[in-house]
Amino acid sequence: MSNEYLRDRNSLKRIILYIFIGLLPLILAGFYKNGLKLYLLGEITLKGMFKPLFFDVVGFLIGFIVNLIYDLIKKDKINGTMFKSFHPIYGLLIASIISINTNILLFMSVTFICLFVDKLINKSRVNIVALSALIIFIITKLLGDFSYLNIYEKTHTLNLGFLDYLFGRGPGGINTCHILLLFIGFIILLKQKFYKREIPIYSMVIFTGCTLIYTFFTKDINSILNNIFSNGILFSFIFIAPISVASSYTNKGKIVFSILLGLITFGLFLIYPEVCSIASIIIVSLLNSIVDKICEK
Repeated sequence: MSNEYLRDRNSLKRIILYIFIGLLPLILAGFYKNGLKLYLLGEITLKGMFKPLFFDVVGFLIGFIVNLIYDLIKKDKINGTMFKSFHPIYGLLIASIISINTNILLFMSVTFICLFVDKLINKSRVNIVALSALIIFIITKLLGDFSYLNIYEKTHTLNLGFLDYLFGRGPGGINTCHILLLFIGFIILLKQKFYKREIPIYSMVIFTGCTLIYTFFTKDINSILNNIFSNGILFSFIFIAPISVASSYTNKGKIVFSILLGLITFGLFLIYPEVCSIASIIIVSLLNSIVDKICEK
């Protein structure tokens, strides 16, 4: 998301709407996979069926509330508060990448605190979406066993093929599993001038290439699809990594940024695959200003 498109509220509103359009099919797929399907299988109650959508709506509203509180503190006009910053979309992205098993109160409190602090700092360079998701993961891990698997996937042994991952049957965050819809959203964003397309393209190529080479040498061919398509890695590259203030903006910088992102993600994947993409995004976002300065010379 290029900074040149953030000069007025109309540009910001347009960017938010296009990101939401790209996310909407994934939100519906996440609702089906982690809500409606489980209800039809008798695994959850009617109330539980709407849990995925609850995360999405609450995440978006938290971002809006952060904007509203900030305007009240600054005694600014509250007209158009929803589109004064990316924070409502940030809240929705956090809801998308976390596990369906996440405690709702934990999600709400961490998301609000992180987004509000980010709003107050204003010029924070860390990717706040990735940071919030990582904090939620760490706390969840400390309180119990973390898993991206929903209640049905935990109790059944699934032998997944390419079509299963393509149509959203693989493990991952609430709205990250449907690979076909993910790439449709990607195509929508690719057509927008504000989108930093180099970051997802190069990072996906680097990570996928490293994963294929690693799989070839370890001779674990059966794990290729799971390694590439699970854990919300591609979703993170497409929707979270290109966040404007937390990613490089120079032409060369975006390429270096994405190469580092792909390599670090693969390195962390070998250690802890569940958080490799969000952790690497945090690391690279902290380096993006340095990368741009070097690439500008």
